[in-house]
Amino acid sequence: MYKSGNCTECTTCGSCQQTPNVDTPILFCMHCQPSEAPCLLACSENAIEVLGGAITINGEKCTKCGDCVEVCPINVIKI
Repeated sequence: MYKSGNCTECTTCGSCQQTPNVDTPILFCMHCQPSEAPCLLACSENAIEVLGGAITINGEKCTKCGDCVEVCPINVIKI
């Protein structure tokens, strides 16, 4: 259940007002194992990182090329 005070802006529940074309790409995903994550392997800028077991996008490194979006098996990456 969505509670606005608990929102982490992960965009997975669909209840927040996050827009698909944000300035900083957002991702906090635990679907794939980091060693097998297609997005992590596809990123030529090494902008996709593992943080506490979750796969995240480092907005400072990301060039918004979209390679990670194309390979995401569950379509959660928005750029």
